[in-house]
Amino acid sequence: MVAAIAILAAGCSSGSSSTAAATSASSDGSGAVSGGKAGGATYVSGTPLSNQLTTATITDPSLGNIVAATLTIPAGWKLQGIEMISPCTFLPWPVFRSYSPDGLMQYRIEPVFGWQWHPNAKGPLNSGCANISGQMSAANFLQYYLGTVQGGVHVVGTMTVPAAYSQWAQGLAAQKNQGNSRAPAAMQTQNTADTAALRIEVVNGSFVVEERLRTVVECSMSNDRSTAMSNALYGGTCWARVDVLTAPQGRLDALVALVDSNNLPHGVNTPQWTQAALQRQQRQGAAAIAALTAQEKQESAMLDQQFQQIMQRSQQEHAAFMQQQESQFESAMNNANASMNAQSTAASDWVDYSLDQQTVAGPNGTAKVSSAYSQTWTNGTQWYQTNVPNSNPNGVLTGNWTLTTQVHGNGQPK
Repeated sequence: MVAAIAILAAGCSSGSSSTAAATSASSDGSGAVSGGKAGGATYVSGTPLSNQLTTATITDPSLGNIVAATLTIPAGWKLQGIEMISPCTFLPWPVFRSYSPDGLMQYRIEPVFGWQWHPNAKGPLNSGCANISGQMSAANFLQYYLGTVQGGVHVVGTMTVPAAYSQWAQGLAAQKNQGNSRAPAAMQTQNTADTAALRIEVVNGSFVVEERLRTVVECSMSNDRSTAMSNALYGGTCWARVDVLTAPQGRLDALVALVDSNNLPHGVNTPQWTQAALQRQQRQGAAAIAALTAQEKQESAMLDQQFQQIMQRSQQEHAAFMQQQESQFESAMNNANASMNAQSTAASDWVDYSLDQQTVAGPNGTAKVSSAYSQTWTNGTQWYQTNVPNSNPNGVLTGNWTLTTQVHGNGQPK
C-alpha cells in the first residue's frame, strides 16, 4: 500500500534591540560638543540560552543520501541525523540528535514506533512493529516508552504540551478523516491523535539531568466488518513519535521555552527528496499489484487509483494546513516582537527623561544629547545645540552642519 509522506511542522524567529552611546552637552547652552557618535546595535539575553538560530540538513540513506530536509536548531549547536523509514508503518521520518557545544543540552527525535492489530487478516503483519495490540493514549504510550529507557528514570510529573504541537497533531488526523470520507467504504478508517509530555530525571555519567519527553500518537482504526475486504482490514494501525529535550538540572525550562517558542525543529522537506520518495512509493505500489492474480489486479488497480486520488487531495490539503499553521505562527511571532519593541521603546524614552537627555539621529547614526534644546546640529564629529528658531551654524562654524531628527531612546523613529 502506498504510504503518505510525513512532513515536519515547526518555525523560527529572532529578536534584537539597540542601544546608543551617550554624549555630554556643553555648559554654555549653544556651543559645539565633541564626540557624540552612536554605538553599535547589541542585544544581551537574560537567559543562559541565546535565541539565535541556524539551519542544518539531514540526508536519506535509502535514496542515495539525497538531502531530505532542512532543520532549524539553536545557533552553535551540532546536528547528526538521517531520514529513515519506520519498519512497521513504511512512513519516512527524520531521526536526529542536536546538541550544544558542551554536550550538556540535547534535542533529539527518536525513530517512529508503530504497531498494528488486524485479528482477521490472513498472512503475517508488517515486521518491526511494537508488541502492542490496540489503541493507546499518548500518556500511556509514554509509560510504555519509559520501560525501554536503560538505567531507570525518576518521573517528576506531567508537563504542558504546547498548543501549536497539539494543533499540528489534530490537523493530521482531521486531514486523514477528510480524505477517508471520499474513500470506498471498505477502506474508510477513523483517525485519532493524542499528545502528552513528561518531566523526568535520569543519571548521565556522574550527575543527574532533566528531560522532557513529548509524544504524539496517531491511530487509524477500521470497525467495519460488513464485507470480506473490510473484515480483513478490521482492527487498526498506530504510530508514535517521541522527542526528548535534555538539560542540566535547573536549565530544562529555558531549553523548553526556546524550542517551543520557535516551533523547532521547523523541518522543511526538499523538493528533490519529496519527488524521489513519491516515485519510490509508486514503484512499491506497482510491484504489489503485479504480484496479485488477474482478478485481484483489476480490483486493486481500481482501489489504487481511488487511493492515489485521495492521497493527492490529502497532500494538497496537508500543504494548505501547513501553510495556515506557518501563517498563524508568523503572525504570533510578529505580534510578540511588536509588543517587545513597544516595551523597549517606552523604557528607553523613560531612561532619556530620567537623565535629562534626548536621542537624535543624524548622518552618522544616533547619539544622546542634552534635552534642554529644541535643535541639534552635527558636522559628523561635533554637536551644536540651540533654542533659537531658524538657527543655522553653516557659514558661522567650521564644517558642513546637518540638522538632526529627534527619535525614541532606542533609535526607533517617532
